[in-house]
Amino acid sequence: MWLFKKGIFIVIIFLVVRSLNAQDSLRPEPKKTIRNFMNPDSLALINLKLVPVPIFTSSPETGVRFGLAMEYLFNAKEKGKNKEARGSFIYGQMTYSTKNQLDFSSTWQVFSSGERFVFRGNAGFQRFNERYWGVGNNGSKNEDYNNQFYNRVYLESRVYKLLKRQNYFGITLNFSNTYNLTYSKPLSAADNQVLGINGSKVLGMGPAFLHDSRDFPFSAQKGAYAEVYYQYHIPVLGDQFNYSELMIDFRKYFPITKLNILAFQLMSRSTFGNVPLRELPRLGSATMMRGFFTGRVRDKSYTAVQSDFRFHIWKWIYGSAFGSAGILGESFSDYNPNNNMHYAGGIGLRFLANKKNRIFIRVDYARNSLAGSAFYIRLNEAF
Repeated sequence: MWLFKKGIFIVIIFLVVRSLNAQDSLRPEPKKTIRNFMNPDSLALINLKLVPVPIFTSSPETGVRFGLAMEYLFNAKEKGKNKEARGSFIYGQMTYSTKNQLDFSSTWQVFSSGERFVFRGNAGFQRFNERYWGVGNNGSKNEDYNNQFYNRVYLESRVYKLLKRQNYFGITLNFSNTYNLTYSKPLSAADNQVLGINGSKVLGMGPAFLHDSRDFPFSAQKGAYAEVYYQYHIPVLGDQFNYSELMIDFRKYFPITKLNILAFQLMSRSTFGNVPLRELPRLGSATMMRGFFTGRVRDKSYTAVQSDFRFHIWKWIYGSAFGSAGILGESFSDYNPNNNMHYAGGIGLRFLANKKNRIFIRVDYARNSLAGSAFYIRLNEAF
């Protein structure tokens, strides 16, 4: 049944990609009529900017999850000049799962005309549940977890102004309200001492720096990316969660051949002070340490590295082999490679959906060093 559900979605991906590919064909673009939208041969030549993607996935965290995602793609132009900024996107999705999970969310990365400003962020509402294994590098078995149910409203935003030579300075904002928390099992005495175990509200701001020389922001072939920000969070509406956070994200891309790329990423998040549970750095996601459920291990400081080898297979189909390693602790000084190191790796397929901006639909399968695994279907590369 699991493979059947995954197979259905991969077929959907195939049809969507097949209809969106060949956008740079030299043949004239057909008129955007209902008849041409219904004809696969005509649809393949229509240069779509608004891309609809059906969502139908299955995983232990969500059960069967279905919905619709819409991605708006564009390149800002300078007034009076025939020069475009690098590709921008605004992505929104609405999903519902058989575990009664509801997700309304939006993500954006926008380069203004002349790339003088960069806007990045995400926002949304979740009625969600996730697995809670505790805090720290615990040795709990994969099945030894507590189901955590909650509502969350959040906004993460970063606004950058160009200094020079693709270097930017800006400000960052983080607001998160996690409420209506319940658990499938009674909390232990130790869990009841965890800050924010029953919910939290946080508001943080701070300075940020960005360098972005990637040729394609969605799936770079060459260039580098570096982002550093510092946020200070103040208590909100009686909550006592005053803490600070330092984030470092560095990426580098090496073209081996025209269509084969080796990519590296280093990411580190460290928090200091009274940090609530939901805001602790967490190992595992669809972009870093793939193979771990998000939050499988969490603590106040987290550093991870990963590499991808991305290679061409046939026409608009690509592949990827990737691996990662991450370490957590209460601080940098608490890192212990002998006990606190975690590993993950896997393989994936890429389906080219937009040739102009090198946008892919990504299908990844990964396993981790704690005998767990995960399956991902996403737009754009992991990093």
